[in-house]
Amino acid sequence: MSIQLVRLDDRLIHGQVVAGWVKSLMLKGIVVIDDEVAQSPFQESLMRMAVPEGIDVEVFASDSCNGLYKRLEQSSKKTIVLFSQVSDIFKLFMNKAFPLHALNLGGVGFTEGREQLAESLFLSPEEIQMLADLANAGVYIELRPTPFDRAHSFHELLKLRDARLISEG
Repeated sequence: MSIQLVRLDDRLIHGQVVAGWVKSLMLKGIVVIDDEVAQSPFQESLMRMAVPEGIDVEVFASDSCNGLYKRLEQSSKKTIVLFSQVSDIFKLFMNKAFPLHALNLGGVGFTEGREQLAESLFLSPEEIQMLADLANAGVYIELRPTPFDRAHSFHELLKLRDARLISEG
């Protein structure tokens, strides 16, 4: 199996990914699925510069991923797949273009309408519902910023959130 990790992280390629996940999993490929980066040669170039030599980087818009999962699975190159948007993961999964068994949650920054579920994880009610739907469809979802951190299941995060909401009244 060549896809070693599928990760949600709005920063995409950065230190935790390169120094943590790529190194510890001995990856040879990074696939970024992000519409904004796919449309910006400048952003794509910046991402490529953040990656050590010998690691291949591919960038795709979310609507150009048909056949990508199968190609990655058939490759011998160990790869991480990075998404910045919950909606892209959800859409590709629901359209059967990107089957998932597990999803790693990295960081998603604060914007208006998002609530904090963990130190560096802010999600909107819609994003929480999409992830809950993925989890209910059998996808194991965990928060684990680096391979050296303790994993917290998405269900665990929701239980903590519900307990916090109840205690706040």
